[in-house]
Amino acid sequence: MSTKIPAGNSELFYKYLDTCKGEVKSRSTEGYYHVDVVAEAYTKGFSDGKKSGKNEFLKLIVSNEIERFVQKANQIYILSKNVISFLKDKKFNVSGLYINLSPSRPSVIISVSNEFLNDDSFVETAYSKVHDNKKIFSELFNEPLDIGFISNDSLEEALLKEDGFGYVEKY
Repeated sequence: MSTKIPAGNSELFYKYLDTCKGEVKSRSTEGYYHVDVVAEAYTKGFSDGKKSGKNEFLKLIVSNEIERFVQKANQIYILSKNVISFLKDKKFNVSGLYINLSPSRPSVIISVSNEFLNDDSFVETAYSKVHDNKKIFSELFNEPLDIGFISNDSLEEALLKEDGFGYVEKY
């Protein structure tokens, strides 16, 4: 199942997203499903599930879980780029974007110059925008999204990759 790439979005991000779908698929088949998937299965009814068979039913659940994961991942990417565009408009240059699409706890790290992290104006402006975007994600998916900043002066990309930040964009 390959994700269609909308015009204007990063092809690199969608390639990364495709690699993450396997994790969602294996997690879904372990018997732990999102509440929306369970509710949908319940409304379909027991007799419907009996007719379609266990394998088809599991395929439906996995497909729904992957679709939800893709929706969340796209929103994470859009909200991250929104923060970066906002900061650039305010003349705060961003060095990199790091995304971890872990199904259990997605995270975003934006790297900036150390001087910005010590600038009260940056902290107030940046974290206000981050708060707004985290709120949007929470309202859409009823889940938290971690977005934070890190100094690019002492950034260890290899350690970030080990921690699951598999998607990187440099600026």
